[in-house]
Amino acid sequence: MIPNPDNAGLSYRLINFIGLVLCAGTLAFAVLYMQGELGLQPCPLCTLTRVILLIMAAIFLIGWLLNPRAWLQRLFAGFNLLLATGGIAASIRQVWLRTTQDLPACAQLDDAMLNGGPGMPSLADTFRGIGECADNGWQVLGIDWPYLTLALFVILFVLLWRQLRKRARRSYFS
Repeated sequence: MIPNPDNAGLSYRLINFIGLVLCAGTLAFAVLYMQGELGLQPCPLCTLTRVILLIMAAIFLIGWLLNPRAWLQRLFAGFNLLLATGGIAASIRQVWLRTTQDLPACAQLDDAMLNGGPGMPSLADTFRGIGECADNGWQVLGIDWPYLTLALFVILFVLLWRQLRKRARRSYFS
């Protein structure tokens, strides 16, 4: 018998578990070590990617715990795929800001720019960049943090694409 490639490989629950571990591990590393231990404050784009990772982790957790029916599996994977696409866009923008050094001179936002409330930049200001993205040069193995988050979102996108295209096979134990 010829194996069916749609059902081979990673199960729905395993993909959700891998996604949950990747998202939660990245968030824990960013918040506990980079921000807590090293004292690095996140720029607005870093905060946006953290929020995206947090929402993705919640969806991965719900999918992993509930193991829903096929239509809900696809809905969860579709939502996460959209979030991963947004994370890729935010990461590409952060990499672009990092490499071009085309940032405003002042890293401070005045009250006229704040549309999201006191201390909260608007989404337009987030993607414009406020000068903090180029200042933070933290690296892992010589690779800047924005490149690593871009790689993480691409890995999550590939996992979710695989999950979305997978033929539904419901099992309570896999």
